Amino acid sequence: MSEHFVPGYCALCRSRCGTLNEIIDGRLVSVCPDEDHPTGGAVCLKGKAAPELIYSEARVLWPLRRTREKGAADPGWKRISWDKALTEIAEKLTQFKTESGAESVAFGVTTPSGTPIIDSVEWIERFVRHYGSPNTCYSTEVCNWHKDTAHTFTFGCITPAADYSNAELIMLWGNNPAATWLAQASAIGEGRKKGARMLVIDPRHTEFARDADVWLNINPGTDAVLAMGFIRQLLEEGYNEAFVRTWTDAPLLVNEDSGRLLRERDITSDAVTNHYLLWDSVDNIARCCTDAVAGDEVFYQRASLVGRYSLPLANGETAVCTPALEVLRQAVAGYTLEHVATVTGVSIKKQQAAMALIRRSSRIAYHAWVGIAQSQNATQTERAIAILYALTGAFDTRGSNRIYAKPPFNAVNPLSLLPESQRQKALDSANVHWVRRQVVMSRQPIYIVPSWNINLTK
Repeated sequence: MSEHFVPGYCALCRSRCGTLNEIIDGRLVSVCPDEDHPTGGAVCLKGKAAPELIYSEARVLWPLRRTREKGAADPGWKRISWDKALTEIAEKLTQFKTESGAESVAFGVTTPSGTPIIDSVEWIERFVRHYGSPNTCYSTEVCNWHKDTAHTFTFGCITPAADYSNAELIMLWGNNPAATWLAQASAIGEGRKKGARMLVIDPRHTEFARDADVWLNINPGTDAVLAMGFIRQLLEEGYNEAFVRTWTDAPLLVNEDSGRLLRERDITSDAVTNHYLLWDSVDNIARCCTDAVAGDEVFYQRASLVGRYSLPLANGETAVCTPALEVLRQAVAGYTLEHVATVTGVSIKKQQAAMALIRRSSRIAYHAWVGIAQSQNATQTERAIAILYALTGAFDTRGSNRIYAKPPFNAVNPLSLLPESQRQKALDSANVHWVRRQVVMSRQPIYIVPSWNINLTK
């Protein structure tokens, strides 16, 4: 009997935990953690079940063609060769593109967060973009939309990696790594050993909730109210003003009528550039936020964060403007401790205890996941949490959520692969091209979005 261990990693989710794989006579029989690997501290049940998945009798190993009509109890699957399957698929896709355009085809892809598609998704996206379709359906609406896309609306990037092992405060918001991401759970354990405090916001009494310094057992779906209440407390009791002034849009002027940020061409129609504007509280004039002053603490120290200012517009009208931070202050004014307690079920005492942890911590590592994602207001909830995080000034520092430098490489799936005509289109374009076909890759739409009003037999 030949027995040996092969180092590798588990490809069953995006964590890619390091593994030692036991091979007996050329057959994988077990998977265990590789403690010499950066993420090899533990392997979850899914990783340990890899041998069962690989050798399961139900596993599909070759292309199958339906031989009976759609809707039949038995589809009558018949095995065909890979060459034949790929040729027929290519011919059909070419036909669809010729007859109805690339937009008429949508591609369904499963989540890379918790499936083996993680090692393939970039290449699938490359193919789809070369094909020319802008229509890719993920499971993002119930998984990662908030922490990736909604967070990007606010920070310009997805939620960066949390440096739990060096944090002063670990904040888990609707996220339970002990059950879903063991590599992260291990990093949290390292942080706790070093003295990190922990704040858990979760209706469930999870393993981390039981170990938390403060656990907020919030009413499900009310996280946005809690985040807005925390923002109000920080604005009243003290936030990182230097960071907020210099690295956020807090000083930028907002037109009260339109709700949009004021720009150069709003007041000077023939301006060569179109920078945003702020109010210089020393000279009492509007100034442009040019690239030359980015990160200039002296310049931004002069910027007003409060008040109302009138500016003549290029169209002859007058705009009343307010700094963005003042707009935020007005937006959260009603989220008092009492109101938040009534809506969320989190007592005033617990709110204050949580805020005390946040205020006295300069290194805050946090992650918000499914508990936020699977709420009707996930987008705005995440944006509120992101704003709260910005007010702490902990962004992109050791022990916080960090953007690490990456080696230069060419992405295989850049959006530039899409035709220019597709990239120029807006989401709300009136010229909508209806999808007529879908190519599904490791995804089951009827389970993911069961309320769709579709007829799958046609």
